[in-house]
Amino acid sequence: MQLQAYMSELLEQVRDRVLEAAEYIPVDRLGTTDVCGFAPFGDDISTARDTAFEKIRARVVGTDMAARHLGVA
Repeated sequence: MQLQAYMSELLEQVRDRVLEAAEYIPVDRLGTTDVCGFAPFGDDISTARDTAFEKIRARVVGTDMAARHLGVA
């Protein structure tokens, strides 16, 4: 996921990235997570709160879609 992008990734984009990663990383060792880049400091408003939550939702739902496709959900 691109933190500084102003638009959220599509659920399918997240799913596809997880599925691509699963080609190289054993599924039992694969996961997704958020990074601290969503929390602006001082006057940094590069990621709006709504956009951050959209990105988090896309990660959660897209990861679930990939897990179902891989048969591990």
